Amino acid sequence: MKQGDLPRLWQRLDDPAAARVLADAQARQYLEPFIWRERRVTDVARELGVSKQALLYQVNKLLRLGLLTVTRTEPRHGRAVRYYRSSSPGYFVPFSATSAESIHALYESSLDNTRRSLLSLLTQAWTDLADDPRWFGLYTYGDEHGLKSHALLPAPPASPVSPEAGSLSWLLQTNVPAVWDNTAPVRLSLTHAKALQRELHDLHARYQALEGEEGQKTYVLRLTLVPVDDEDDA
Repeated sequence: MKQGDLPRLWQRLDDPAAARVLADAQARQYLEPFIWRERRVTDVARELGVSKQALLYQVNKLLRLGLLTVTRTEPRHGRAVRYYRSSSPGYFVPFSATSAESIHALYESSLDNTRRSLLSLLTQAWTDLADDPRWFGLYTYGDEHGLKSHALLPAPPASPVSPEAGSLSWLLQTNVPAVWDNTAPVRLSLTHAKALQRELHDLHARYQALEGEEGQKTYVLRLTLVPVDDEDDA
């Protein structure tokens, strides 16, 4: 493929029906496995835990909306096997093309399925680790500087030997699965907040570049950094 033949990175979706697929988490889950990857319906159906016929229904709808394309057909005895891929590596859905009444509503609908999936995965991970249910619960920890950590854990956290060690250092042990979920405020200057923002971006990019190595397992990673309107900052 020549450089001039490369598709544009962002496909704009002004059709409300097509825009709804990207704006609604429940509908988007059927498109995501095909985003710029050539996939078979059988493999994606297994991945999503749905029947082949149920996924074929969704695939045909995505084809009609112009969000999927057939990349090739593989001959075989009986019905040929089709491979599909998204029509673009990226999509832009303008707010005006959605049915959301507000930015908050759009954010809720777009992330709802991801949030429920993440909570389900965390629940399973913590359940597997909870050898003694008496210690399964919420742990909130702070010091003279205020709140340091608030987390749901399946076991007592390690006692921090110093503020730098943190109460969740036990999760870093080799024999504990690679799971992390913690909410904590951190007071930073704008300069340091921007530095942290960029480090999170670079950290994600660095590990995302490792895709393709043997023995890999899929992890869900969500990084959130947002300023809080503190009353004492007014």
